[in-house]
Amino acid sequence: MKTLFVSRMESLPRAVKNWWMLLLLGIAAFVIGILIFTRPGESYLAMALTFAVLILVSGLVNLVLAATNTNAAIGKGWLWAGGIVESLIGLLLLFHPALSAATLPVFLGFWLMFRSFGLIGSGSDLLSLKVPGSGWTLFVGILLLICSVMILAQPLLFGIEAVVIWVGISFLMGGISMAVFSFELKNLHKHFIE
Repeated sequence: MKTLFVSRMESLPRAVKNWWMLLLLGIAAFVIGILIFTRPGESYLAMALTFAVLILVSGLVNLVLAATNTNAAIGKGWLWAGGIVESLIGLLLLFHPALSAATLPVFLGFWLMFRSFGLIGSGSDLLSLKVPGSGWTLFVGILLLICSVMILAQPLLFGIEAVVIWVGISFLMGGISMAVFSFELKNLHKHFIE
């Protein structure tokens, strides 16, 4: 009878084969972060709609990753949960732009907090498997958690301008964290191919 650990170790190659999807999502988040800083005078509604689309795409990517990585050992539950929640929130915000603009700081703060918990959990899983560089995923997850708390606090303390700054920082951090995690998954995938 196989132990749970042996079973999970055997399923790891399948769990990390689509690492590049997470890299693409990270690049998209990073580009949006740059656009927020380079065009601060642009419509707040446009930023809210962009945010809705990114959440929807992020949810769909997580669902594809969860569905294609059968018997995944790393974060499969987080992928399913995140994919469902993000897809539903993305659709809601996309079809109600006024709601999206009015609630952007709250949704963004909690969404980034949820993503940070996923990164912290995945980073911990990778650390337990002794994957080189996995501490970065944990570290960036903690930084993203701090950004999410700052976004949630800013509307009450400093107004919408501060939210725009923290939104830009958070998209940059989120993009970097997804890219770092994707390369860690790529390295893990290479390890199993060899």
